[in-house]
Amino acid sequence: MSWNGSDLEKPKDKPARPSRRVNVFVLVFLATVIVICALALWSFLSHSDSANEADASKRGVRPATSMQPAAPKSKAPPSMSAEPPANAVPRRMEDGVEVVSSTTTTNSSGAVIEKLLLANGKKMMKVHPPKPIFENPSDQVIALAVSVKPGESMPPLPDISNLDREFAQSLLSPIVINDSDSDEVKELKAKVMEVRAYLVGEVKNGGSVMDALLAHQAEMEKIADNRLMAIQELQKLQSEGDLEMAAEFARQVNESFKARGIPEIPMPGDKQRSEKK
Repeated sequence: MSWNGSDLEKPKDKPARPSRRVNVFVLVFLATVIVICALALWSFLSHSDSANEADASKRGVRPATSMQPAAPKSKAPPSMSAEPPANAVPRRMEDGVEVVSSTTTTNSSGAVIEKLLLANGKKMMKVHPPKPIFENPSDQVIALAVSVKPGESMPPLPDISNLDREFAQSLLSPIVINDSDSDEVKELKAKVMEVRAYLVGEVKNGGSVMDALLAHQAEMEKIADNRLMAIQELQKLQSEGDLEMAAEFARQVNESFKARGIPEIPMPGDKQRSEKK
């Protein structure tokens, strides 16, 4: 191989560079396309926002883009109604007049006595009877019967229908003597318990509660009549001036009454002796 310059291959021709005019045309074209796309996008977005605002206005909804705070709601003025508030204490009325003040006391029998002063200056007194010791009607009738002392007149018994059924129902609730009960109440409860036990035997033998109570009432009336007759006889002897006979009569009668649990009749001269004291 010869190294002289004549033997070397001539270099190939380089590709012709594009003209500067073509490059400028391309740049202008691309810029135009970008501007057109930007305008189209802006037009689309503007149209979308306008459509949303129009739709929201039709539905009465404010656009979400509004950042203005809502105007505070004005408070409604207080009601001028004459009705009292819900937590107001109701006024007490008596005979259509307001009660201004009241005082209460409890008497020895347990009744509550209430004294009222009305707005018109009038004063009233109301008596509230004590709560019954026994809730069952049968026990109440028994208590009425046994509370009458021998020699005292017994009031008529109330006419209670189905008294036997009420008596059977009362046996399901034992009578309880409380420590807070007065001595009189304790004694009355003990008597009713005793009569209950007696009436259970009467019912088992074919009797009825009302028949047993009526028999007790008849016996009490008989005792009261006997004591009244003894007092009348004693007064007769005293009026006749036979004081020794009157004293002997009273002594014998009282011995008999004492054995039967009947209150004694007054001895001659007891009234005069008590007056001297």
